[in-house]
Amino acid sequence: MCSSKKNVAVMGGAFDPVHKDHVRVAKICLDHGFCDEVWFMPSPDRWDKTLNASPEDRFAMLELAFSGDKRMVLSDLEIEQGEFRGSYVFLTGLKEKFPEINFRLLVGADSYGNIPHWRDPMNFFGTNYNGHLLLRDIELIVFARNGYDKPDMDEHKAKGYAPLLWLGPEEGFTGVYSSTNIRKSLFNDFHECPQGLEPSVYQYILDHNLYRD
Repeated sequence: MCSSKKNVAVMGGAFDPVHKDHVRVAKICLDHGFCDEVWFMPSPDRWDKTLNASPEDRFAMLELAFSGDKRMVLSDLEIEQGEFRGSYVFLTGLKEKFPEINFRLLVGADSYGNIPHWRDPMNFFGTNYNGHLLLRDIELIVFARNGYDKPDMDEHKAKGYAPLLWLGPEEGFTGVYSSTNIRKSLFNDFHECPQGLEPSVYQYILDHNLYRD
């Protein structure tokens, strides 16, 4: 797994909204040397889930969520791509655009088991998933999520997949927040900042009247 290239962990997702665990897992990943930088890549509007905030608002909230650590980079490259094409197409494009960088996908344990069923929605006709290509070509950093097991590292390797790193309680990370629960809290009581939400992000939500029924 040693490489002279800079290692960049790509943390994609909706970030609807971004919360403290998103930032904390990135910092722990960096502090453990799993990567040299983390690039936060908010997605455009997606076919597989209904997003509550626009790409522009989700990007703006990410800008407020972390500052001062130059190892964490906010990028609009996936938003600028326009149509959501899924992780494999996007990461392949990143590798072509930045051949001097070794990209690793930073993903939760709740998503790991579903990767074989990931797809490019622009070129999907019922059976042509591309998640197995991602597992083969892209190194992973998988972080713990409540209720989900640690991946079987030996099985992952035996299948010929690219290397996998684990970021769990033994490395100091246990996730406690979710965007879904934060949105529910906002829908129920818009006048109180939910746990896990940065005050600056909460103020942005108030100012732009987001996550209201």
